[in-house]
Amino acid sequence: MKKLFIYLALLVIVIGCHRIEPLHIGSKEFTEQFILAEIIAQLLESENIPVKRSIPYGDTFSNLEAIKNGDLDLYVEYNGTGLIMLGRPPINDGDEAFDEVKMLFEPLGLAWLDRLGFANNYVLVMRRDRALALKIYKISDLIKIRPNIRMAMEPEFAERPLDGLAALQRRYGMRHLLPLVIDNKKSVIYQALLDGKVDVTEGFSTEGRIEDFGLMVLKDDLEFFPVYEPSPLVRADALVRYPQLRSVLEKLAGLIDTASMRQMNREVELEGRDHKAVATDFLIEHDLIDKQQSNESEEFIIAAGQLNELGKSISKALRAVRKTLPERRVKVVQTSAPLELLVKGNARLGILSAEAFFKMTDDFLPTPNDSIEAVGVIGTRMAHLITLENSPISSITAIKNLGVGPENAASDRTAKMVFTSLGLQDKITLVNNDNLNQQIEALKNQQLDGIFLMVPPGHELLIEMMNQGIFKLISINEWQQGNHLIRFPFFRLARIPATTYDKQSQIIETISAQMVLAGSTPVTEIVGSRGPATVISANVQPLSDPLLVQLSKALNTGEKLDPALPLANILKHQTSSV
Repeated sequence: MKKLFIYLALLVIVIGCHRIEPLHIGSKEFTEQFILAEIIAQLLESENIPVKRSIPYGDTFSNLEAIKNGDLDLYVEYNGTGLIMLGRPPINDGDEAFDEVKMLFEPLGLAWLDRLGFANNYVLVMRRDRALALKIYKISDLIKIRPNIRMAMEPEFAERPLDGLAALQRRYGMRHLLPLVIDNKKSVIYQALLDGKVDVTEGFSTEGRIEDFGLMVLKDDLEFFPVYEPSPLVRADALVRYPQLRSVLEKLAGLIDTASMRQMNREVELEGRDHKAVATDFLIEHDLIDKQQSNESEEFIIAAGQLNELGKSISKALRAVRKTLPERRVKVVQTSAPLELLVKGNARLGILSAEAFFKMTDDFLPTPNDSIEAVGVIGTRMAHLITLENSPISSITAIKNLGVGPENAASDRTAKMVFTSLGLQDKITLVNNDNLNQQIEALKNQQLDGIFLMVPPGHELLIEMMNQGIFKLISINEWQQGNHLIRFPFFRLARIPATTYDKQSQIIETISAQMVLAGSTPVTEIVGSRGPATVISANVQPLSDPLLVQLSKALNTGEKLDPALPLANILKHQTSSV
């Protein structure tokens, strides 16, 4: 009896563990899948169904194999993809395709629940002005383009046997279609279209770029492309484990139309919102979860240095971002090292100067910092070398101890580059301190020989310092000699005009560097192996091309970026076409 009691107790424990095992939700590796998986996850959690997320889990093949093997319980799949994965010919009628996949997947222990309401289909798009000029409104009209129809596409589209390039050419009789640009990067494909390098490109109907670039979707008048309508694909045993699962997911049936999905994709890809926040907003809008359950969408963070002035560089950046993203909460974080905040992904933009785009090495030339790229010019920073008015020091070479502000800030990085190039790195001790007022006091007390500041001319702090009548500026004449301008071409010779500061009667020779708004360099886009995909990084989300263009226009400084600095690819075209 004692043994029987133990066995029964163990059985109860096993059954109990089985009942509370969370529902494992996966997704493919593109934005739309992130959003849909998160919508489902949050909805289930609101109904007290425990959830385990794998967002993303992998490509189509990985998700399908995982759900067949029981490693996943649920993910969103497209009926057209389901047919192709089982080797069946594509179907462009949604109802017929849905009935077919339900029948084919049932023996696999998988259930297709009701469709979500939209289709993410392949489409062909053109620049609207060119399409209207040539009177092209449908795919059949492309034959008007001579001598060749230049097309941009992803490699997968060029290879797909049933709904790809070769099949498209056969169906529409377009023998003179030339696949001119084949690239995994959506930004490259769309930029080729906007630049006029190609006439047409393949895309997906829920992409936000279509509206943002004002592109024309050509009518598939021969109904060539199959339908791709998403549904929750669920293991049958998961429906048994959670009897309420089907009824909960039915709340999403037909709820998401193409326009809504395109807008949600746009918010993530083009506005930089987090996919979790977008999913939450959707559920609240449709009264599927209480508003109290919403996590407030993340702030759009701009990282700025401690010496950035609120009324100038910060104000300019804020205005540009708020004009571009009027619905977002924008916050500026002033820190001693804005570059670090940006690189770690804790800020979406940073106010940096030219030296931040390079790293000091043992080599003669600095190494480019490939993790950031410039969005637009905000202003100029100049090197200010300050010492006491009554000090005999008249040259940078006479300084032994120099205050350079916070470590890795603009002044510190610039000073290291300047003194390394001048061969003074072993003769001058650079003193870091996050509190500039303390360094000013140290200079007054002659604990420092000088302070090096990389700030815009007429900076408020410098005006306050110079108004005390006990400080002077020293020219950096040494930079004009030798090969310093070749080694560090992003530092430009400059002058601080006389009378810029109180009692400054002479012109000060110095160097300058552009101050720019910068963002993270985009990661390489990896297109899913099957089905429509628009990929973004699952971690740090770089700014999208349309957003970069809007920000650059909103800055409207009138000054182009220094050619020594890395400009975002999309903006290179904008610059060259001016």
